[in-house]
Amino acid sequence: MRALFREHSPKLKDGSYVFVAKVGLFDSNHEKLQNDFIKVLKNAKTIT
Repeated sequence: MRALFREHSPKLKDGSYVFVAKVGLFDSNHEKLQNDFIKVLKNAKTIT
């Protein structure tokens, strides 16, 4: 999750971000995690 944040941080609007990982995260593959991560950021309108 930290790597995904670093990858996408240049596109994020200024602000403070808190991400919480749930236990189910460990059962996900990288592609699903990345897609969900981007989806959440888009829904929150934080990607510029």
